[in-house]
Amino acid sequence: MAEAVQTKIREITELNRTLETRVSQRTKELEEANRLLGKNFDQLKETQTQLIKSEKLASLGALVAGVSHELNTPIGNALTVSTTLSHKTGEVKQVYQHGQIKKSTLDEFLIAVEEAGDLLSKNLLRASELIISFKTVAVDQTSEQRRRFNLLQTMSELAVTLRPTLKKTKLIYEIQISEDILLDSYPGPLIQVITNLFNNAIVHAFEGRDIGMMSLSGGQDPTDPSFVVLTFKDDGIGIQQNNLEKIFDPFYTTKLGQGGSGLGLNICYNIVEGLLGGHISVSSELGVGTQFKIRIPSSAPHKTIIAELS
Repeated sequence: MAEAVQTKIREITELNRTLETRVSQRTKELEEANRLLGKNFDQLKETQTQLIKSEKLASLGALVAGVSHELNTPIGNALTVSTTLSHKTGEVKQVYQHGQIKKSTLDEFLIAVEEAGDLLSKNLLRASELIISFKTVAVDQTSEQRRRFNLLQTMSELAVTLRPTLKKTKLIYEIQISEDILLDSYPGPLIQVITNLFNNAIVHAFEGRDIGMMSLSGGQDPTDPSFVVLTFKDDGIGIQQNNLEKIFDPFYTTKLGQGGSGLGLNICYNIVEGLLGGHISVSSELGVGTQFKIRIPSSAPHKTIIAELS
C-alpha cells in the first residue's frame, strides 16, 4: 500500500512538472502571439493613417485639378481679349501716325476698348474668385486650426471649387444655408466631411448617370439653438438597407478594387463624432436617394485632435 502511494505521488509530481512545463510553454506562445498581434495592430493603424492621408491628398488633388481646369476659361478669354485689343490698338496707332484717322475709326476703337475692358474685368474677376476660394479651402482643408467662421461663406467657397467637377455632367449642386450662422469650430475638417459626401455621391449615387441633384442645407436646430443641423441630400440610386449599418465602417466599400478605399465615410464619422463633437446619420431609399444628417454644436468642444485626423 505504501508502495502504491509512493507511485501515485511520483505520478502526480511528474504530472505537475509536465503541467508546469506545458503552462510555461503555452504562456510563452501566448506572449509571442500577443506580441505579433500588437505588431500587426500597429501596422494596421499605420496603414489606416497613411490611407487617410492619401484620401485627403487625393481629395485635395482633385480640387487642384478641377480649379486649374476651371481657370483655363476666364484666363484664356482674358488673354484672347487682351491680344485682340493690343492688335486693334496697333492698327489705330498706325493710322493716327499717318494723320489719316477718322472720327468713325476712333469711335469704333473706343467702343472696342470699352467692350474689351468689360470682358477683361468679368473674366479676371471670375479667375480671382476661383483663386480666393481655392486658397481659403485648400488652407482650411490641410489644417485642423480652430477659428470662428460663417458657415454659408465657407460652404459657398467650397462649392466654387467643387462645381468644376460637374462641368461635363448635368449634375446640379445647390446650397441653402442661413446667412447668419457663425461657428467656433474647425472649418478644415468640416470641409473634408462635405467634400467626402460630395465625392461619395458622384461615385456611388450617380453611377452610370450624369443627371441629378445634390443639395446642402443648414440651419439652427429648432430643439436646441446651440446646435446646427446640416443635411446633404442626393436623388441618386440610393443605398440598400443591409449596407446602411456598415456604411461608416472603416474599409467598407462596394468599390473594392475599383479605386474605393472605404475610408471616405469613416473619416466623416470620425470627424463629426470626434473632433466636431456632433452626430452623423444616414437614411436612404432605393431609387429615391440618400440623405446624410449632421448635427454639430456651434462651439466645438475643446479637445486634442486625434492622430487619425492629422
